[in-house]
Amino acid sequence: METKIFIVKTQVGQEENVANMFEKAAKRSGKIAAILAPKELRGYIFVESEDINLIKTLIRHMKYARDVLEKDIKIEEIEHFLFPPSSVANIEEGMIVELVSGPFKGEKAKVTRIDDTKEEITVELLDAMVPIPITVRGEQVRILKKKEEG
Repeated sequence: METKIFIVKTQVGQEENVANMFEKAAKRSGKIAAILAPKELRGYIFVESEDINLIKTLIRHMKYARDVLEKDIKIEEIEHFLFPPSSVANIEEGMIVELVSGPFKGEKAKVTRIDDTKEEITVELLDAMVPIPITVRGEQVRILKKKEEG
């Protein structure tokens, strides 16, 4: 029988506890393939199993677990929870950023190039006499201003 992914409703803030209880139940029953409790999704976890009735039975005995939605979902619908977003995903060329770590911490700079594969950006310091390109990791900057249109 093939496994399906089901959405389990939990008490908000108790997602991790419910996931841990499912993990213990999975070890006992051997009929739960995977459990996912994304931090950005409150009040829900995902449980992969071939049997929705097993999940319903387990929920009855779990504190903080509320219900299981009848309809299963496809892996493509939750894939974005499995892979963290790139640290340069929201950064565009021309934006003004502030360096938040490293030797130029506190300096403002303009983004001149983005390397998605390495998650690095190249910036030019705004207060420098001569524009010198500096390459930093995406998480080392904070966006101050979107690029100006025009």
